[in-house]
Amino acid sequence: MCGRFTLHTPIHELVERFDLFDFSLSYTPSYNIAPTHSVLTIVAGETTPKPLYMQWGLTPPWQQQRPGKPLINARLETLAEKPTFRRLVNSRRCLILADGFFEWKKEGAAKYPVYITLDQGKPFAFAGLWDSGEVPSCTIVTQDAASSLKEVHDRMPVILAPESEALWLSDVPFSEVHSQLPDGNSLPLAYYRVSAHVNSPRNNDASCITPSD
Repeated sequence: MCGRFTLHTPIHELVERFDLFDFSLSYTPSYNIAPTHSVLTIVAGETTPKPLYMQWGLTPPWQQQRPGKPLINARLETLAEKPTFRRLVNSRRCLILADGFFEWKKEGAAKYPVYITLDQGKPFAFAGLWDSGEVPSCTIVTQDAASSLKEVHDRMPVILAPESEALWLSDVPFSEVHSQLPDGNSLPLAYYRVSAHVNSPRNNDASCITPSD
């Protein structure tokens, strides 16, 4: 699963990496993004991809009338089967921008946080689904963990390769897109232990990602 992540890359680097040259939104780097926080996403626009802030945690229309726990993750393997996601999987796919994410590794009876990055901390995009509403909301798609992360957790976000980002945003049916998504084992992932400072969503500074002794 994915319950916390970061996006602290300078905005000019994000603009260049994701071709957001008409970017006009405000941007604040974050070292501890938690469920219900506002996250930077990209959706398919009429002519070019469009940046948009959304609430992390999908809130289906029927749940907006009866508030419940937001859906922060969606399993890749069952996207086309679950009613909540099936109605979105062909027309409401999005990119969720990040440059790292956290998991809590078990060690005996205890757990400690680790910070996971791709390609030495360069920005990337999670595969996401989104829905409209008074506040647009989104969920991160997850899959089986790469072998290098199995000792940390059995699930991980679907991280799109640059060449698969346009495909995820396209109107190509999910049944065709699914088979073309990158395998987690092909990604240059690395992780290290960080302090319990990140455990509280109230903490949002660079010490959340500082290596811990």
